[in-house]
Amino acid sequence: MRLLERGSALAELQTAYEDLRHGHGSVVLVQGEAGIGKTSLVRWFLAETVDPARKASGTAPARTPRRDVRLLVGSSDDLVVPRPLGAVLELAEAEPDLADALAAGADAPTAVLAAAREEPTVCVLEDVHWADEATLDVITVLARRIEELPLLLLLTFRDDEVAADHPLRRSLAAIPSSRAHRVVLAPLTVEAVGQLTGAQSDAGAVHALTGGNPFFVTEVVSGGTGRVPASVRDAVLGRFARLSEAGRATAELVSVVPGRTEGWLVEACLGDRADVADGERHGLLVVDGASVRYQHELARWAVEAELAGQRRRDLNRLVLHELAARGASDARLAHHAWIAGDADAVLRHGLAAGQRAARARSHRESVELLARALEHGHLLPPRARADALDLLSFEAYTAGRAEHAVSAREEAARVREKLGDPLRSSDTLRWLSRIRWWAGDRPGAERAGREAMDVLDGLPDSREHTKALNNLSQLAMLAQRDEDAIAYGERALAIGSAHDDREVVATARINIGTTLGRVDLEGGIDMLRQAARDAAELGMYEETCRALVNVAWNLKDERLYARASAIIDEALVVARTNELSNFSDYLYAMRALVDLATGAWGDADADVARVETALVPSLEAEALLAIRRGEPQAEALLDRAWARATTSAELQRLRPIACARAEAAWLAGDHQRVDEATATTYPLALEVGTPWDVGELAVWRFRSGLLERAPEECATPFRLEIDGDPRGAARAWKELGEPYSAALAVLASDDVDAVRDAASVLDRLGAVTGLRVARTRLRDLGVASAPRGRRASTRSNPSGLTDRQLEVLSLLVAGASNSVIAERLVVSPKTVEHHVSAVLAKLGVASRREAAEQGRLLGVADHERGGTGRQT
Repeated sequence: MRLLERGSALAELQTAYEDLRHGHGSVVLVQGEAGIGKTSLVRWFLAETVDPARKASGTAPARTPRRDVRLLVGSSDDLVVPRPLGAVLELAEAEPDLADALAAGADAPTAVLAAAREEPTVCVLEDVHWADEATLDVITVLARRIEELPLLLLLTFRDDEVAADHPLRRSLAAIPSSRAHRVVLAPLTVEAVGQLTGAQSDAGAVHALTGGNPFFVTEVVSGGTGRVPASVRDAVLGRFARLSEAGRATAELVSVVPGRTEGWLVEACLGDRADVADGERHGLLVVDGASVRYQHELARWAVEAELAGQRRRDLNRLVLHELAARGASDARLAHHAWIAGDADAVLRHGLAAGQRAARARSHRESVELLARALEHGHLLPPRARADALDLLSFEAYTAGRAEHAVSAREEAARVREKLGDPLRSSDTLRWLSRIRWWAGDRPGAERAGREAMDVLDGLPDSREHTKALNNLSQLAMLAQRDEDAIAYGERALAIGSAHDDREVVATARINIGTTLGRVDLEGGIDMLRQAARDAAELGMYEETCRALVNVAWNLKDERLYARASAIIDEALVVARTNELSNFSDYLYAMRALVDLATGAWGDADADVARVETALVPSLEAEALLAIRRGEPQAEALLDRAWARATTSAELQRLRPIACARAEAAWLAGDHQRVDEATATTYPLALEVGTPWDVGELAVWRFRSGLLERAPEECATPFRLEIDGDPRGAARAWKELGEPYSAALAVLASDDVDAVRDAASVLDRLGAVTGLRVARTRLRDLGVASAPRGRRASTRSNPSGLTDRQLEVLSLLVAGASNSVIAERLVVSPKTVEHHVSAVLAKLGVASRREAAEQGRLLGVADHERGGTGRQT
């Protein structure tokens, strides 16, 4: 098929290629629906520009082959579960050193990154919407470092299959906007369809049937029936029906093999009955080097879907046998074993593929492979079954699938109990405790943690003892049961030191240091910093991050914000370098809370948007921003945050959200709701909390008339306000760098000047609800001209929109969807939903269309933010 209406897309690719030749790396995203021509475009570009020796679909101009740019090509296949590093292993076929490194178990992102630094390279990865997690990690690492690499990274994907929560989103978010080229392929126009169908056909009818999709148009044109077929499926099957018996047998075999089918595999399965040439003549199959494939996966699906159930199983069984004889990858063998219904092969190859995926850090794929294999787990010996269940649980934990992680570990614990192996049972129960805590089941975590110790009763001290003790120490530390946390931790530390077990010692010091920091901040921080250094030397980067996170959290809780920020930045380097996204999320959320406290609310917005998985701290920051700005989603965010916090039964989670709920109620003048928000958490704070925990809850109760005297343990700024010195409290808050807290402290004061100053601060911050309270207080004090309360950043527009809300409105005016807005502003779709809701509320309209109309009336035009990259 000729390449029509793709001139601007080719120009974009050419620009990226010229940038590469001048030493500038970039990422090109070629996206569109299935059949829209992504592969045709890329092949044309490679043949015309990069490597004219390659064949493209169409007649690309011949050029002299260039030897100054390396070309690597790989693609992901539509297997039941993607192959670990499937596309990366394909592109490594052209680089023996890289292939050897990967085969030897080298860290894939590190190995590919090193190869990318060697020479200017065009790296094509097709169909990355099917890519496994390890491949996406490689893409993420390359994307983050693209500015320093001589690399053109060209990715193709079906954008209609990449939902807001698709794992590919994280990789795309890592691309620096200044080095991103986005090529969105649109359907063909009626005119282009007419050029393809010829003068004798009804181009309008064909366009209406196909939607201008090039592949669909091609199928219609090639139908050979002289009429427009009822569907593209009919067109594909029409070609299939015209094949000879041998041609049909070959086409059926190729249809059950996603991607490419090796020529030897066709011959091995069909022998003399193989006839690839017939499928080629009828435009159904394409010979691609030593392999054969369908013109398009949509055509393969159409033929495969017509196979009778038994015929499909037989063909997969045949393919499985021949691939196994040639030592094909276990993931590929598992795919055919599942469809063939071969339980032994599913178990054998599924487990092996799952283990390989775990080593490659394709955690989601590992879970799918192991879970499918363990459907036949009764065929395994008990010990092997328990090992596989433990691995499945760990992989599910790493992939964020709580329910699966818990159930697999519980089953493993039952199997190990019957085996009578106390050491392995303890390790499984310890992990079960950790995973239950992570899933929000603290009582279950405590039970499993105690059981992990109980099964070791009477046995000599061992590594399992220290791990079980460290787990109990961590549970106690998180619950702020300081004596238990230190006692368990010191026992683990003593045993670990006696056995020269540095890993156990580092973990024990993290739990002890975090707990110690609540009463001896500097002593706790010294211990945590030493633990972080030890963990880093041992390659325990998760523990390194945990130690640094706890240092920063203790500093934040003590309102030492500059020091906390420095540690957060240090920890983010470790987290991002080692692809520890769960810690990155936590650190961004913590930094957002620091930004909120210090008045940098715009920065808090940006940090919340970087969080990929909702956490209690990120929900807290998001809810506080919405409460203070008077945005309509505040209540829903508070409900989500409180639901998450209550599952933990820990003051460190309950107190912040209880205070946020109290703040929302107090700003609304609802003192009954303040009581409801703090009634259960305040006594818990009095029992186990720090003076800062106690004081923050106490002050909301005091402001609502629910408390008369400051509790004995109460941080100074809160004590000053409760004791009747609001100006002193405000000064204390200002010294700590908290302008919002300083403003709130004087709002109940009789000092007109203090309240007026507070109103100015609240106006500058954009604290709409707090400013409303300040204006009411000034009127109560007899001030006739209370500030009207328009933020400096919103005075230029009559609707009071923030700068970010104006950006969102401008994109609504341009007709952008939430996903497009998210990509343009580099925020999550969830954050876009909140911004759109706020815009609608401020404009007083009920729909996006009405908001866009209002935006046009206000003169808001679509605009590119600086450095967003080229768009096609």
